[in-house]
Amino acid sequence: MASARDPTTPLARYQKKRDFLVTPEPAPSAASASAGDERQSFVVQKHWARRLHYDFRLQLDGVLLSWAVPKGPCYDPKEKRMAIHMEDHPVEYGGFEGTIPPKQYGAGTVMVWDRGTWEPVGDPHEGMKAGKLVFRLHGEKLAGLWELVRISKPDDRQDQWMLFKKRDEWAQPLAEYDVIKALPDSLARKPLGLIEEREPKVAKSVRNGDAEIDLSAAVPAPLPAKLEPQRATLASSLPTSGDWITETKLDGYRMLARIEKGRVRLFTTGGHDWTRKLASLAAEVEKFPVSSAWLDGEIVVLKDGIPNFGALQDAIDGAANQEIVYFLFDLPYLDGKDLRNVPLWARRALLSQLLEVRVSGFALVRTLRRHELRYSKPPRDWVSRVSCSNATTHGMNREGRRRG
Repeated sequence: MASARDPTTPLARYQKKRDFLVTPEPAPSAASASAGDERQSFVVQKHWARRLHYDFRLQLDGVLLSWAVPKGPCYDPKEKRMAIHMEDHPVEYGGFEGTIPPKQYGAGTVMVWDRGTWEPVGDPHEGMKAGKLVFRLHGEKLAGLWELVRISKPDDRQDQWMLFKKRDEWAQPLAEYDVIKALPDSLARKPLGLIEEREPKVAKSVRNGDAEIDLSAAVPAPLPAKLEPQRATLASSLPTSGDWITETKLDGYRMLARIEKGRVRLFTTGGHDWTRKLASLAAEVEKFPVSSAWLDGEIVVLKDGIPNFGALQDAIDGAANQEIVYFLFDLPYLDGKDLRNVPLWARRALLSQLLEVRVSGFALVRTLRRHELRYSKPPRDWVSRVSCSNATTHGMNREGRRRG
């Protein structure tokens, strides 16, 4: 299989194929192959060459990695689109629109169909070597989680990959929406602004295994000895856009549970080991169906269905431990994988699946469904209407962001 890249001279093939005295395409500048100003931009260019195709480009190490996608991208995860890995292009090419003259390489008209930034999931260099590149797009037409997978065999003439949409809140069937047909125009002529701001999506909850939970951002890692929980960040004003989750701060104690080979230790947010103090609770958490994990939650005692802090203190100090309820709301680590880069909705969906069991004595309660509110409108539009008995505050998390 012919390689599309030479990391020592990444733009040599690009230069060799073009006569810059004839073509209006940008010649590489001295700074083209420098990774010093790595903004990780992406661009999709609609290219009428011998056949119409879409050039899909991701900035990495000072160049644009490039694939020719004959049918263009699609939001339907079932649609696997052929993507031929081509030579790297200079970063300046991302803004190119024009007509490449006849008899020149790639002769035809080029326009900027989409543009924005991209986030690799995991190490993109390792992904390129392995032939599996997972990433998020933040464009004017494309958004969400995508994947490129190499399908070529070693003796194939072309470096063939497949481009497809991963399952998330942006995925939708081709029969309902074809982005190629819906948005055909040049962004240079008709800029749209980021689609995530124009059409914010509320991340989908996955319940009872009726859809795939995307854990592609998980990183293999040993069980951390310590784990710092996410803490609230003081803000001077409410967000005006984006998808947010509100979380009720119950009148209890934040509690982390570390599970190693089925053995549980309980820690406060200050790092104090409360396993002996809450020995009965630790014994119940050991029934959790995993071998290693970090759980994040809050312990409370409910009186008439409402958290009662005084009763919680009495339960901790006395013999009423059996009244403690452990509300779990995050799963930052599970069985050999660090999940902190996985979107919050996916971690909670996985946690919800694991909590289908309800153990005796202590209730391992899912806050995902009972103590979480989701809003598609800006928080400032609804925050004044939100109230909750015996809740000290409300916290907000962006749907797709890491919690801890």
